[in-house]
Amino acid sequence: RAGACSAISDIIVGRSWDELGGGGVVVDDDGEKMNTTASIRLIRLWRSALRALDDVRLVVRERGEVLGRSLRALTIRLCDPSVLISSDDTFLSDSDQMKKDREIEVQAEYAAAVSLGWLVKYGLNAPCPEATGICISCLLGIVDVSKPTTLQPVLAELCYALLMAMSGLEPAALNYLQVRAAGDSNSGGSGNDRYDNLERIRIQAAMSGPIATALNKCLEMVKHVDLETQQKLVPVFDSSLRTGAGFATRAATADAVSNLSNSCPSAFRFKGISSVNPTVRLLRALYYASERERGITAKDKMTHALGNLAALAPGSSVRQLVIKACKRYCESSGSNNDPSARKAAAATVRAIVVRSSNQLYDGGPNDIWRKKVLPVAFLGRHDEDTKVSTLWKDVWDEGGSIMSSSGRNDDTYGITLQENLLPFLEMAIISALRDMSWARRRHACSALLELSNSNILAPTSRSIIGDEDENDHDRFLQRAKSSSVLLRECTRIIARPRVWVGKADTIKAGSIIAGKWCSIAPAKGTSFDSLHGYYHTEWFPIVLKIDSYDDLFDGDGWFALNHSEADYLQDADCDVDEVKQLVANDDEYNGDESGLNLTDENEFEEEPDSGATFVKRSSMNTGVQSVSFSGFCRLILDQGLKSPSQDTEGILPYRAAALSNLSNLLQSLVSAKGRFVSDYMIVYKRNLYHQLAPRLFSSISDGQSKNDKSMPPLLVANALECLASLIYDSIGDPGLSKEQNFNYSDPMDCLNFFVGLSGNSAWTIRQMSTLAASSLVAKMATKYLQKNEAIKVCLDCATKALKDRKFWKVRQAGLDLILSLVSRVGKQRVSEADSENRLIMESILPYKEKILHITRASLLDSEAHVTATASKISLAMTWWP
Repeated sequence: RAGACSAISDIIVGRSWDELGGGGVVVDDDGEKMNTTASIRLIRLWRSALRALDDVRLVVRERGEVLGRSLRALTIRLCDPSVLISSDDTFLSDSDQMKKDREIEVQAEYAAAVSLGWLVKYGLNAPCPEATGICISCLLGIVDVSKPTTLQPVLAELCYALLMAMSGLEPAALNYLQVRAAGDSNSGGSGNDRYDNLERIRIQAAMSGPIATALNKCLEMVKHVDLETQQKLVPVFDSSLRTGAGFATRAATADAVSNLSNSCPSAFRFKGISSVNPTVRLLRALYYASERERGITAKDKMTHALGNLAALAPGSSVRQLVIKACKRYCESSGSNNDPSARKAAAATVRAIVVRSSNQLYDGGPNDIWRKKVLPVAFLGRHDEDTKVSTLWKDVWDEGGSIMSSSGRNDDTYGITLQENLLPFLEMAIISALRDMSWARRRHACSALLELSNSNILAPTSRSIIGDEDENDHDRFLQRAKSSSVLLRECTRIIARPRVWVGKADTIKAGSIIAGKWCSIAPAKGTSFDSLHGYYHTEWFPIVLKIDSYDDLFDGDGWFALNHSEADYLQDADCDVDEVKQLVANDDEYNGDESGLNLTDENEFEEEPDSGATFVKRSSMNTGVQSVSFSGFCRLILDQGLKSPSQDTEGILPYRAAALSNLSNLLQSLVSAKGRFVSDYMIVYKRNLYHQLAPRLFSSISDGQSKNDKSMPPLLVANALECLASLIYDSIGDPGLSKEQNFNYSDPMDCLNFFVGLSGNSAWTIRQMSTLAASSLVAKMATKYLQKNEAIKVCLDCATKALKDRKFWKVRQAGLDLILSLVSRVGKQRVSEADSENRLIMESILPYKEKILHITRASLLDSEAHVTATASKISLAMTWWP
């Protein structure tokens, strides 16, 4: 055997294709062919060489290595047409030379087809490492010297073999090491981090190896072959993704797709229906591979490739993939929590939006980018996972800029992107709020709060000042409709007894919406735009009526019905049915590839738009019940003052947030001036005070008791803040108050109540009680401030607050009380002051020196806020006698 190997290695040196036997291409040798051609002889030589390299005797293996090197040199020489021209060929004519060159190129193609076919099928799978090494070396040499036309017949099969060899030739010990290191709790870092680090190292090693070098050279040749050969590579990539055993193969396939998408885009454009389109199958395979891949490096490569490929895929298939990815993201939370699926879905949409922006200009008949994708991205920006939220933020920014530049907003109105998409954001938020997943509800609450803070769920600025025109009225109607629907949904959520994380944001968002609209809310049967000559709309979110204390929604008598917990549960079940109806047109995702059959255009055919838009005036003829302002305040107060049935985590912050938002809501009502008849608004505020104040005073009084059920100091302080916001102008005036039997309608009783709390041990109660007294002094009837008793009580309370050296907010509250007192005199000169203000000033003058002494001492305070308030007091008293 050793001698035969040496003899063969000497015989084959310098042989040509014809000398080996000539003939065509034979890809396999079954041993029964009588006519030995060059193809068969070359295959048999390689088989013998590999057998010698795996021999049991050392001397045979050594001679086998010599034979392998000789055979490698022969094979590379046969595949290189540039070295096959002999020296006497220079005397041939041009026509004979061209014929000779053509024969040589054909022989080189034969040799390459035979060698590469056998090497990738048998050589790369040889059991002997030495045999595998010599085959890889020969394969690299063939790829290096061959022309694109030489490799064209076997290019697709060669690329597939190289892709599969990326993982097949990798040592199994690396996979064992990576899995064990990820599960080792003794080493530093988390398991996922160690897994990702090892995966990155393995991919870098694979991409810098000889197989990757050969693959890159093959891909560089693709641009020089014909279109038919290029298109054969697409099914190859799809097959390698689906059948690849390791992530190195999948990562290399993703890089190959990205490379060809940029260098040969025509290779991915197929004619015919989408059901047989290889590009769509590859697009689907990339999505599923990225979703199911564990390592971050390979997943990022596949997502990158998907984005590049989406620019070349049919638009309908890309839109359906995006819709399924959005739905997959929404379903992968709550009890079905799957962070990997959520991240894969977000990364897929981002890759398509960022790298295939041309697809965003065609949303199909249903305009999915504006109505589905961007609303999901708006909610996804509030995901708890920062990586996922960053991906959705990129989708929102990039997709929003394209939507704004495209000008496709015929059915919506607004300047900013949020306002243009407001009807669709509204539906997405409502769907998330009614979702069974608590995480989705939290996302919706955060998104709703963002919309509320951005003044989009508020009247337009021109409608508030009464300068609205017909063009601006469409924006007003769109905002009114969305605000009404969202406020109604917030109210229903708040009314349910269950407390969950994020429900406080719902209260805050609802109070902001109600506060924005109360300045032009309908009252006494009129509305703002009807007063200005515009046709009446029924979409006002909030309504102000005096006799609606038992109404949660206008005219429903909700509080008088004494809803039980069963009613709440029944209401929740109705919400689930409504959610199912909202997504009735979406397809269910079952987790396997049949659930995302993007190639079937009939199954996922986009139906034409039925014309039922969200904001057309024709769809707004049927309004919804407006929320009663007093009922909404009462509902929030119930949430803040209700006693928990058991110690529930998070109930105290929720109750505190409810009272704090109630205070902000009441302040917005006080600041709504000039919109209605003054007497009506004063009466409304007075009635609201009489409805809510007794419960607040009672809760504060109960909070001072020492039993276990007493109100926590935080809630007492927030209740005092609500009282301060609830006090109406001219409180205590007998001309306005007809209910003299109310315990706390007397300002002096209220003032003494607040002053009595200024010595509480909790500094928040001391601060808020002093601020409540300040609000009372600023709004009480004039006759009470003309008495020395009220002045003395106010100064005693302020002096007590200024003695607090630990908490500067308490000292500032004391100065605010003095500032409210001196501000009642006004800014007029004494000669120009009216009689009431003159009497107030005359009542304060005996205490002027004491006030100035307090002010001068406060100017030396270390806190800037305190000194600023003291300066305001000094400025207000500069003209006093």
